[in-house]
Amino acid sequence: MLQPLRTFASLLVLTSPLLAQQTTPPPQDLVKLTTRSDLVLVPVIVTDKSGNHVPGLTKDSFRIEENGKLRSISIFEELHTEAPTIPASAQNPGTYSNFLLGDDHPWRITIVVLDMLNTPWLRQIEGKKQLIDYLSRSAVRNEPTAVFGLNSRGLHQLHPFTTNTQVLLDALQKLKLSLSTEERTQPPATLTDDPTEDQQASDEALLMSDFMQDLDTTITANYQRTAIRETLAALTQLSSAFQSIPGRKTLIWASAGFPFTIDDPQSFARQGDDLRPEYEQAWRSLDSANIAVYPVDLGSVDFTPGALPSANATTSTRQINNIRGNNGLKSALNLPYDQGVQQRLTLHAFADSTGGRACITIAEIDKCFAAAVDDSRSYYLLGYYLGADTQPGWRKLKVKVSGDSLHIRYRTGFYIAPKLDDTPELRRQQIVDALASPVPYTGLRLTARIVPPDNTAPPAFTSGQKKSAEFILGVMGDSVTMDSAKGNAVDLQLAALAFDTNRKAVASTSQALATTFKPEMAQKIRQTGLGIPQKLDLPPGKYEIKFAVRDNLTGLLGTISLPLELK
Repeated sequence: MLQPLRTFASLLVLTSPLLAQQTTPPPQDLVKLTTRSDLVLVPVIVTDKSGNHVPGLTKDSFRIEENGKLRSISIFEELHTEAPTIPASAQNPGTYSNFLLGDDHPWRITIVVLDMLNTPWLRQIEGKKQLIDYLSRSAVRNEPTAVFGLNSRGLHQLHPFTTNTQVLLDALQKLKLSLSTEERTQPPATLTDDPTEDQQASDEALLMSDFMQDLDTTITANYQRTAIRETLAALTQLSSAFQSIPGRKTLIWASAGFPFTIDDPQSFARQGDDLRPEYEQAWRSLDSANIAVYPVDLGSVDFTPGALPSANATTSTRQINNIRGNNGLKSALNLPYDQGVQQRLTLHAFADSTGGRACITIAEIDKCFAAAVDDSRSYYLLGYYLGADTQPGWRKLKVKVSGDSLHIRYRTGFYIAPKLDDTPELRRQQIVDALASPVPYTGLRLTARIVPPDNTAPPAFTSGQKKSAEFILGVMGDSVTMDSAKGNAVDLQLAALAFDTNRKAVASTSQALATTFKPEMAQKIRQTGLGIPQKLDLPPGKYEIKFAVRDNLTGLLGTISLPLELK
């Protein structure tokens, strides 16, 4: 049950050692919400015939069209990114955060996912080997990289962002591979009849055979739906984890293919309407995080270059449309997306839709990494506002640039999901999903620290006794959305979970914070943020404490974890 905080003035802490170090953000009001909903940002990479970035272009050099209609460019900037310095530890002992200090600058980061869910086991072995070989050869690359694995149990963080290549190698070496969805659905080999028996099957046997075939098809479809759901969840979790970091992010996805075509909701809907909300949530997150996907094809390690069209090539349109079923409806149980060329073409469609590039084989991993880093070093950011009459659905983008022999690449579209009613059930589900994610959500910038225990308290536990662990949960000033039209109103929802060493949830708490602030107090909050006391009662032991905060004015979420040991 949600318990509102009633004595807000006495509970809010407006100073924190970490919060005080941040630069003062500009005043904000509820326009932050409409900006996030209506502003479309399109990173555009412009290169010459040698593949080098073309600098110095102006807004007048570009034209952008949405569904064939010219849009007025409202935001224009040429960005040059940097590789962030990953702090070895928090700047203040005992203080944890879900963001990099000074992360208001567009950073250059690389996220690597080894997709075991949609990749045959033997291809996983080769993919893992090639990734390890690449990292071994690139020890001085010094590009911040995080590595993840995806299997039937969901997304797993093998190692967070680091420039230390050796720790990434160690994490990959320890990774245990698993059977793919397709391999786990293969039926056992069919036994032939004894030649001495009557070869004429009875009517009952034929009926049973038909029933078993239908059952196998249904089981395969159910496994495929599970693969779709886990893949969508992984995309949402990764996007939510990195959405607060400004700039274009690079996601290198090593896989044999996606179990769906993400940029075609009509084709995806044939998988079942109950998956549609998860599909739309994944697209909301991808668009918000500004992630470009660079798929590495593990489907055929010795695949001949040139047999598949390059991403962003118009020659691939007909083949991709065949996969989507645009040339004729296909049964929901007829799932072609994981078969051969059809499945690999989904990788190209994914790269095309997000502005990345598709790598033909894992053998091209060196080239893929280098291209991804170069793409993110320098690019142009174009932005325009949606029209008031814009309807939900897939929107096609086309960008043109004036100049001779210039090559451009950009995401070719985006998906506008229907607006969700902000119900208590939706809020609760989103918080549960955020707490279950293996990576912290960064829609809100959070800090957390343990309050030192009272020295006057009993020094040790008695049998069965619990002790209160107290924390200060900080919400950065630039994350707190205030509705100035309603007296600087703030509406936050908070939850906390304590996990023991077996990853079992042993304690929880939830609160609602909805109040208004006087102008001088609102200004102070913008400068220093909010500090919200939290408390959990626990027996002695070691725990992971995870907090989630949802801004109900924007729907944005942040999570943060910290270790706790009670003696």
